[in-house]
Amino acid sequence: MLGHLESSGLQDLFPLTNADSKTDLVHRISGARSRITMFGLTRNFYGTDELRELLVAKSLEVPVRVFVMDPFCASRTDRYRLEPAEAAMEDPARYMREVLTPLVTAARAGGGDFKIYLFDFPCNFAMEMTDDTMRVMLYGHGKRGTDGPILIFDKGTAEAGPTPYWDYFESQLAWIQRLADADEAPEPWQSKGIHVTQC
Repeated sequence: MLGHLESSGLQDLFPLTNADSKTDLVHRISGARSRITMFGLTRNFYGTDELRELLVAKSLEVPVRVFVMDPFCASRTDRYRLEPAEAAMEDPARYMREVLTPLVTAARAGGGDFKIYLFDFPCNFAMEMTDDTMRVMLYGHGKRGTDGPILIFDKGTAEAGPTPYWDYFESQLAWIQRLADADEAPEPWQSKGIHVTQC
């Protein structure tokens, strides 16, 4: 069993979103040399002054892509049925005002390669890829998104190649990026009403 863990590329774990996990994220974004791609339910932390300014600054150096759930879609309403009453951004108007609109405004004004997209389907985990590192945060039932554990994987070694864990999560981000880049969703996703649109 230990052999599987050693070859998984698992670098670190956090039990939930806390000061240490936020410091880790800031460090990884600050040091990004080739790409930053983020995906999740709301990504509220990106709307803080610190993260917003950092992402705008990094977009002058590397492509920054942020995917968040459309605050007015049915999947978001359904997700908040599973979150406790204290979930902070259940109100779509509040989320737009306090997180998404300031982030989109900063991305457009920053002059870098910073794109924000909305998606309209359920998600069970968030992903934050910086270069060859992937942070995965699980979304549970009856818990806020920030209560989920965070697992951090690296891509693998040059000799062995990418790990299966990296391949899985990277393929998830590649799939949503393909939908974002297409003029319209390809089949079968178009018939299923899947949309990824740039803000």
